[in-house]
Amino acid sequence: MFVLEEFRAGQYGLPYSCRDELPDCCSYCVYLIYGESSCCFCDSPYFYYCAYNWPDKLTHTVPPCMPALT
Repeated sequence: MFVLEEFRAGQYGLPYSCRDELPDCCSYCVYLIYGESSCCFCDSPYFYYCAYNWPDKLTHTVPPCMPALT
């Protein structure tokens, strides 16, 4: 089951075959990345990840899934 807060926290990747579970706001988010799994999964070798909480991010843009902090 997809949980946006856990995905944004980087706790797991979402298989490419399950991309329809991503909210619409993820499609234009600068933090949505994809990569190939180090394990060989025949049904879906690619995964989507949220890089918002990664320590080496290059931008401090607020993702569209979070309310603007004012």
